[in-house]
Amino acid sequence: MGRCAVIRVLDVVVPARNEEALIGACLRALLAARAALRAREPAVRCRLIVALDSCTDATADVVAAFAPDVEALSLQVGNVGRSRSAAVDLALCGFDRPREHWICSTDADSAVPETWLLDHLAAAREGALLALGSVRPRHTDLAPGAYDDWLARHATGARHVFGANLGVRADAYLLAGGFPALRVGEDVALAEAVEALDPAFRSALGVHPDAPVTVSVPHSVVLTSGRLDGRTPGGFAGYLRTLVD
Repeated sequence: MGRCAVIRVLDVVVPARNEEALIGACLRALLAARAALRAREPAVRCRLIVALDSCTDATADVVAAFAPDVEALSLQVGNVGRSRSAAVDLALCGFDRPREHWICSTDADSAVPETWLLDHLAAAREGALLALGSVRPRHTDLAPGAYDDWLARHATGARHVFGANLGVRADAYLLAGGFPALRVGEDVALAEAVEALDPAFRSALGVHPDAPVTVSVPHSVVLTSGRLDGRTPGGFAGYLRTLVD
């Protein structure tokens, strides 16, 4: 499966739109994860990039307080797919070996565990092109019945794709066309595009045609908001509404 792949850069992209109440916790969790990465793997470079999209609250001020540890770019697109894509474009600048570059994605209303970057690095080094992780809503944000429904639906081991816990190797990301300009479902679309890459492309990426392109990071669960009024139409909040409607 292309074991022991060399990864020199592991960057994180975070789209944010009016998240002043939650993005501080998100960034503190990411900084803790980066500290754990640096302690174990000091040679791996890691940037944290927030795409501020059409923010009308104090989100930008909160992010600015974390500079220079966190980078920010401002957009006026109102589109989470374009926000993630713009943040990845910035991450790709200055490093021209995409096979050695891993991109992690999370959300501004989410908090990653301390081992998150190390877990994604392990998946990348195994030779995977795509890593999918789990999320769990904060139980205090949901009614007990809705939270129980969530646990029941996610106890089966069925596959789910969450932009809040996704990683992709940069060369596969580029070949697959990157995050599409979708207001919802850009994470699923990217995952499907990577997995649909022609076997000839997979061979060029150093992946055996019969080897799995996608791996899971089941032990690295991201805690996310259980709010029902999301920043995109549908999306994760829309899914949670189906548990209470």
